Amino acid sequence: MIFSDETTRKKIGFDFVLDKLFIGSVFGKYQFSKLHMLTNNYELLREYENIESCSLIIKDSKCFNELQSLLMRFKDIRNTFKRLKNEEVLDQIELFEIKNYTILISELKQSLKNNNLKLNSISFNDFNEIYTLLNKGNTRTLSFAIYDDYSPKLSSLRKAKRNVEKLIYKEKDSEKRKKLLKNRADITYAEKEEEFIIRKTLSLEISKYADMLLENSFNVGKLDITIAKTKYAIDYGLSKPILTDKIKIKKGFNPMVKEKVEQAGGIFQPIDIDLSFGTTVITGANMGGKTVVLSIVALNYILAYMGFYVFAEKFEFVPLDFMYFLSEDAESIRNGLSTFGGEVMKLKQILKDIKKKHGLIILDEFARGTNPEEGSKITKGLVKYLGNFASISLISTHYNGVSNISNNHYQVKGLSNFDFNSINKIEKDTDFFNLINKYMDYSLEKVTGSAPIPKDAMNILRLMGIDTEIIEMGEKDEE
Repeated sequence: MIFSDETTRKKIGFDFVLDKLFIGSVFGKYQFSKLHMLTNNYELLREYENIESCSLIIKDSKCFNELQSLLMRFKDIRNTFKRLKNEEVLDQIELFEIKNYTILISELKQSLKNNNLKLNSISFNDFNEIYTLLNKGNTRTLSFAIYDDYSPKLSSLRKAKRNVEKLIYKEKDSEKRKKLLKNRADITYAEKEEEFIIRKTLSLEISKYADMLLENSFNVGKLDITIAKTKYAIDYGLSKPILTDKIKIKKGFNPMVKEKVEQAGGIFQPIDIDLSFGTTVITGANMGGKTVVLSIVALNYILAYMGFYVFAEKFEFVPLDFMYFLSEDAESIRNGLSTFGGEVMKLKQILKDIKKKHGLIILDEFARGTNPEEGSKITKGLVKYLGNFASISLISTHYNGVSNISNNHYQVKGLSNFDFNSINKIEKDTDFFNLINKYMDYSLEKVTGSAPIPKDAMNILRLMGIDTEIIEMGEKDEE
């Protein structure tokens, strides 16, 4: 299970990815709103294999457009299926919609067959019995009515009604006309009763297939989502995740950040990172890219666990019981807690879960909301403590000395290669942010032994155009 709030999902780029997926069917849209982590390795492998199988034909635009067109024609009639299951009597419109549903299922099944597309746990039934029941004669039609063929009595009543209507049209005498109208009303009432009996019979017969009809709607949704995942994977060059006993990323990236960097004229530098059980610490200067690194790990882990391909040249991961991404907590502030107070509340749940389960814990600058001395002590204690459990913990920090007690230490290159002396002042903040996006290097260096945290804060102040007097006074005080 994934534990992250709406703000965090947006921050790591999860919503950015989902918003770019096109889901064409009503059934797919419903299931898409219920996306969740898959509970076992078999389900995950099945999803990856389906994307792989699907990719062979989705590259064919004709096939892709044909499937998309079919998927978009489905109407949401799941409530009708539920009424069938309860053996309720359907009205004429509902019977018409069921007929069209069976036609679409038949066309979808034939399209998959024509394109030789076989997917695990996604199949469709033949509903020839239902179609035959709702179709008139041997000619295949999309329309539906309560046909005379359903009942000799109905045919007789309708014939009688037509005859009376002819007499009414010719009759000039008001009294005789009144009697004829009364006769027509009686025949119409009998006709409606007979139609009800026919609808009841049809509904009862079709109700035998209620579960199957509902299951096929679920499979339409699964097919739609699989096609969307596949199209996205092809368009963005994503890779198939590999199940192992750790998390290892080669040339991983976050598409949301990558897009911003490229819009600023820069080149996004992907990351390589190897996370095993225990604690890994990420260090770097303020605004040095640590949060982006964490978002790359979190985003790709969530996507892989939901059966998506991922934003990396190679992505290995171990499915765990839960994932927490703990970042700056705006929600806690709205609820009257400090940022640190919100972090502590969530940390309590994390510490409770790691004693019973195995998970991925990502902490972004924990304890940043308290004073540096205590923040450093708390972070060191947390790194030591989390290292005692069979979970994978990834913690970013700008506190010195924390990395010395972790299992692994990576440092973000950030702006370490940028020549701050080359630019005296940037007048507009927008220019500054574009500059940061252009020159920020998010790639990682593995550090062995102790290494100082890069300190670029003063340089960043200069770059943003803060009064040099303030900066000089701060540097003088430090000396």
